[in-house]
Amino acid sequence: MTITKEWLIQLAKKHGVADATKLESPQVTFQNFIFKLRENRYEVDEGFFTELADALGLQYIPREELKTDLAVTIPYLLLKENLLLPFSISKGKVKIATANPFNSDFFKVLESLFGAGVEVCVASIEAVEEAIDKGYSEIHERRALKELRYRSPDESAYRVLYPWQRVLILCFIILFSVLFVLNYPLSFIILFSLINIVYFCVNPVKFYIAFKGFRGSRRVVNVSSKDVKNLREKDLPVYTILVPVYREAKALRHVLKNIYNLDYPKEKLDVKILIEEKDDETLGEARKLGLFGNPEVIVAPPGLFGRTAMDANSLSPSMRILDPSGFLIGTLEEVILSEDPSETFLKLRTASGRAMEIPLSFVGKVRDVILLKDSIDRLTWRYKEFLKIFDPVIVPDADIRTKPRACNYGLLRARGEYCVIYDAEDDPEPDQLKKAVIAFSRASMDVICLQSRLNYYNPKENLLTRWFSLEYSFWYDYYLEGLDQVDGVIPLGGTSNHFRTQQLKELGGWDPYNMTEDADLGVRISRRGKKTAMLNSYTYEEANSRLGSWIRQRSRWNKGYIQTYLVHMRHPRKLIKDLGWRKFLLFQLTFGGNIYLPLINPLLWAVTISTLLVPGLFQFLFFYPLNYICATNLLIGNLVYIGLHMGPFILKKNYTSIPLALAIPLYWVLISIGCWRGLLQLMRKPFYWEKTEHGISKLHSLLKKQR
Repeated sequence: MTITKEWLIQLAKKHGVADATKLESPQVTFQNFIFKLRENRYEVDEGFFTELADALGLQYIPREELKTDLAVTIPYLLLKENLLLPFSISKGKVKIATANPFNSDFFKVLESLFGAGVEVCVASIEAVEEAIDKGYSEIHERRALKELRYRSPDESAYRVLYPWQRVLILCFIILFSVLFVLNYPLSFIILFSLINIVYFCVNPVKFYIAFKGFRGSRRVVNVSSKDVKNLREKDLPVYTILVPVYREAKALRHVLKNIYNLDYPKEKLDVKILIEEKDDETLGEARKLGLFGNPEVIVAPPGLFGRTAMDANSLSPSMRILDPSGFLIGTLEEVILSEDPSETFLKLRTASGRAMEIPLSFVGKVRDVILLKDSIDRLTWRYKEFLKIFDPVIVPDADIRTKPRACNYGLLRARGEYCVIYDAEDDPEPDQLKKAVIAFSRASMDVICLQSRLNYYNPKENLLTRWFSLEYSFWYDYYLEGLDQVDGVIPLGGTSNHFRTQQLKELGGWDPYNMTEDADLGVRISRRGKKTAMLNSYTYEEANSRLGSWIRQRSRWNKGYIQTYLVHMRHPRKLIKDLGWRKFLLFQLTFGGNIYLPLINPLLWAVTISTLLVPGLFQFLFFYPLNYICATNLLIGNLVYIGLHMGPFILKKNYTSIPLALAIPLYWVLISIGCWRGLLQLMRKPFYWEKTEHGISKLHSLLKKQR
C-alpha cells in the first residue's frame, strides 16, 4: 500500500484529531508527519499506530511490551528527537520500536552504528517516549547526584572541609583558646582589632561597587519593548523551563497560571515540572490538576478561555461569571469537575478580592443544564490543550532531596537551546523569555548566563517583607550591576537564571550537595572564563512573611554561602590562577565579606552596647589608630549602608519605604541570627535542605494587584 500525506491526515482524523489545519501545511510531508503530530501536541489514540503498522506490514509493539535495557546505547535526546528505541538484538539484527517508521535516513545511521541490520517495528508516540524515559531513569538519577562530584571532585561540596582546612581552623581555635587563658585582654585586643580592620577593608570596596551599580551596568543588552515586538515568533528556539516543586502542592496552581502568562509560543516551550518521587502531596495535587491523567480541577489563567463578556449560560467564551439577571458575580479561577453538573462547582474571585465557591446550577436556569454541561466539556478540552505544554517529571528518590539535584535531573532531559529555572512561587514578566533570547543573540558566546532582577510581589505585607524588599532592591537592582561593572564574580540568585543549555551541561550543572547551588554556579562560571550578565526583566517572588520561615530560609542561604566559599578556597593558588589576582581579592572582600561580616557583627554590637551602658568597660580595646578605625566603621559605615538601601527607593520615587531603611540595622540582627544558625547546621547536617514554605502570604492570590 502507498502511504501518502492525505491518507495519514484521514487516519489522524479517524483517531482523535479534530482540527488538522496545521497538518495540511505544505511544510508537512508524509516523512515528517509523525514529528509534526508530536510538535503540535496532537493526541491520537493507539488505533492510529496499529493501522499504520498494518498498512506498512510491520509488527506493532504494545506499550506494556516495550521494555528494554538497550536505551542507553544511544544518547537520550537523540532517541527522543527521532522517536525510536532499540528493543532487542537477535539473529544479527537490531529490533527497534519507533513511532515514525518513515525515518529511513536515521535507520541507516543505526545500521552503521550497530554494524547490523535494523528491523523496524511500530509503537505509539507515548509508548516510545515513556520507554525512553524509563530506560534512562537510573542513569539520569545517578548523574543528577554524582556527575559534578566525579567529574570535578574539588568543585563539589560533598565534603565540607578538606584536611588542611580542618587543621587550619583547629589550630586557630587552639591558639586563640591558649592565648585567652594566658592573657585574655590581649586575646580580645587581637580579635577586636582584626575584626575592625577587616570591616575597614571591606566597606570601601562594597561602597564603590554599589555606587558603580547606581550608575548603570555593563549588561549585555538593554532589551526594549520594541525589540520584543520586532521578534518573529517562528524564528524563536525551543526554551526549557525547569520548575522544581518539592513540597509545593499549594503553589502548583500558581505555577500553571504563570507559565501560561508567558508571552512565548506555547509549542516551543519545554516545561519540566520536577516532582520528587516520595512527595505524595504534590504528586496528588498534580494528578488532581490533570498533569497525570484526567483533571479533577480546572485552573483558569486569565485569557485561557477568551476575554469577551459571558452570559449566564456559557462558560467557555470568558472568565466573567454573571447570574441569570446579568449581575456580575465574579471572575472564574477554578472549576471543580464532576460527572453530574449539579455537583460541579465554580471557584470565583469577587471584585473585592474575596474567594467564593458556587454550584454550577446557580449560574444558569435548570433548563439550561445541558448547555452548561456542553460549556464545561469545551472548557475541559481547552484546559487539556493548555496542559500539553507541561512535561511532569518524577525525580527518583535518592540519599538527598535538594533543589539542585532535581534541576540536574531535568537538565539531562532538556530539549531547549536555552533554559531557565523558576521557583514555584515565581511570577516572571511575560516577555522575559523573549528578552533573554534577544540578549543571548546579541551577546558573545562567553556570556552563558543571564540573571534577571528579582523582587517581591508582597513587599508591603508586614515589616519583615518591607525589609526583605529593601534588601532585594539594593542587591538585584544595583549591587549586582556594580559587580558586573567591576568585572567581579556574580553570585547567581536561586531563580530566573537563563542559560545556554549545552554550556550549562558542560559545566556539570548544579552541585546537588550545595545549599546555594546558584551562587556556586556563578563562581564556577567565572572560573571557567565565562560571563554572567544582568537582564532588564523582573521576576516577582513571595517574600517570607513569617519570622520562623524567614530565619530557616536565611540559614540555608548562609550555610550554602559558607559551603561555596570553603569549596572554592580548597586550592587558593588554583583559584588565583583561574580568576586572576584582582578578581580573587574582590571575591574575598565581596563574597567572603557576605559570610564573615554577619558572623562577627554580634561581637561588635555587644562591645558597643556594653560600652554605652558601662563606660570604660572596654577602654583597653580602643587605642590609636584603632579608635579612629572603629569610629569610621560605626558611624560612616552604618550611615552609608543605610543610605545605599534608601537609594533604590529614592530613584524610584517610592518615598513611603525610605523611613524603613533607618531601622534596617534591626534587620541585620536577624541576618546574623540566620548566619550563625546556618554555620551550626553546616557542622551537624551539611546536606539538609531546609525547605522554604510558599503560598503562605495573604496576598498570594492577588499578585497582579501587588505589582
